[in-house]
Amino acid sequence: MSIVSIMAAILEEELHEHGIRGLTQHDRETIVQSMIERAAELETNIMKRHLAAGLDDQN
Repeated sequence: MSIVSIMAAILEEELHEHGIRGLTQHDRETIVQSMIERAAELETNIMKRHLAAGLDDQN
C-alpha cells in the first residue's frame, strides 16, 4: 500500500468525522497527491526565502 493510499484512507476517516461523504478512493488520492505537491512547493519557497534572507544579512 502506497503512502498516498494510506493518507487517502486517513483523509476518508477525517472527512466522515466531519460529515463529508461521497468522495471516491481516486478523489481522495488526488487530493492527497495535490496536498503533498503543495507542501513540497511551500517548503521549497520557504527554504529559498531563508537562503535569500541569509544572503541579505551577509551583505
